[in-house]
Amino acid sequence: MDKYRRKILKNSAIFGVAGGLASVSTILGLQGCDSNSTKNSDTKDTAKNANSADSKLITKGEMMNTNPQVWYITGASGGLGLELAKYLISKGDKVAATSRKMGNITAKLGVESESFLPLELRFDGDLNAQIAQNLNAVQQKFGRLDNVVNNAGYGLLGFVEETSEKQLREQFEVNVFAPFLVAQNALKILRPQSLAEGGNAENIKARIFNLSSIAGFRVSNNSTPYCMSKFAISALSEGLLLDVGEYGIHTINVMPAGFRTEFLGASMVKSDLEISAYDARRKAFEQRSAQYSGKQAGDPQKFAQILYQVSRDPKPPFSLFMGDAAFKSAENKIAWVQSDIAATQAYAGAAADFADAGNSAFDKR
Repeated sequence: MDKYRRKILKNSAIFGVAGGLASVSTILGLQGCDSNSTKNSDTKDTAKNANSADSKLITKGEMMNTNPQVWYITGASGGLGLELAKYLISKGDKVAATSRKMGNITAKLGVESESFLPLELRFDGDLNAQIAQNLNAVQQKFGRLDNVVNNAGYGLLGFVEETSEKQLREQFEVNVFAPFLVAQNALKILRPQSLAEGGNAENIKARIFNLSSIAGFRVSNNSTPYCMSKFAISALSEGLLLDVGEYGIHTINVMPAGFRTEFLGASMVKSDLEISAYDARRKAFEQRSAQYSGKQAGDPQKFAQILYQVSRDPKPPFSLFMGDAAFKSAENKIAWVQSDIAATQAYAGAAADFADAGNSAFDKR
């Protein structure tokens, strides 16, 4: 095993599952966002106080922002989604934000106002219809849409052999199919709007932020199901960039390392099965996670500030790693891939092609 492979495996063990998810007490907990913990009960007093604070933020922000943008954020009642929504409101932007329960989000961000639209996204029944209805409500209220943030999700942790098909399908329903449907429905607004405003590859008029993870770039120990879903999100992001970039709609694939939310505490959903051969490694992972929880390096408020900055950047990045740990881990993965390319290209590159193959259709990509 060369040094790059050792770094990948070491970092996977240390960082665990990256990305800053929030409280998940049921199978549908939401990434960086939706808390189901009983300690966060939606009392009337909390809602009143939150709404009062929200009004102050909006008033202050509107004075500073003469060109507010409109955002649709999934999973915004806790974690990264909540911090982003709060920061955007403070800057004077207009925010539509979802939670599985209306009370969860109004308790944190207040009731509907001129600049804020709370919405439910329950992840049951007809999910596509719920998403379409939400986005129609955004357009009806604000008249436009500038930024979409696919943030909702949860983490299924476990070894491949211990993960049930049912759990894996549930993971992909929330972490992959839902963001796909959000993007698909949002494009019905964004594409004609952007073209009408002269949008093209050099004149970006709208952005889709997909919350992948460093776990969508390299796989973490004991986290294969979650990592699979985040790799799928990274693929969705790149596909969207190719699909609609020329229409002035840019996609940003956001890949955070560990942020100081509740992911490594109440929000980890474990695989159903336990096989004795994995007991020692599972226990070691759980101990490391418990020690790391609450000490993650990433600052959710800085996460929000960075996304706001990128929303104003005329030439935004596609790959947006977040946190020093994410950059280091990505560099290790890139070095690992490069070392395999160097070691295998001589016998598995052109040597694997027909002699008359000519240039491949994939050369440019």
